[in-house]
Amino acid sequence: MEAARVLSVVPGISSTVALPADPHALADLTLFVGQAALGVAENGAAWIATNDARYRAALFLAEHVVIVLAGATIVSDLHEAYARIDIRANAFGAFIAGPSKTADIEQALVIGAHGPKELRLIIVA
Repeated sequence: MEAARVLSVVPGISSTVALPADPHALADLTLFVGQAALGVAENGAAWIATNDARYRAALFLAEHVVIVLAGATIVSDLHEAYARIDIRANAFGAFIAGPSKTADIEQALVIGAHGPKELRLIIVA
């Protein structure tokens, strides 16, 4: 069995791989651990904004994603979230709300076709 490839950009959580210069090197990432700036209670989404293409690539290429979110940053709905964020502050920003699901092809359910197979939010005080 191949060892898990873990990348964390959260201080205090160790990685088994270093953040590479080329985002393409993250294609076989097992687990990515990142941080969100804001959470939305209404739909369980996390706002992630970055200027680093490697962070963005890790969010969508990793098989499993864990996002750490400060409880104090959770707002009630998307209206409140948009009032608090500056969408021009970073080159990339997205609300991440879980794995994609589709049954378009031959009526077979596919989870994670457009990103990770699993997403977990960890809320810290």
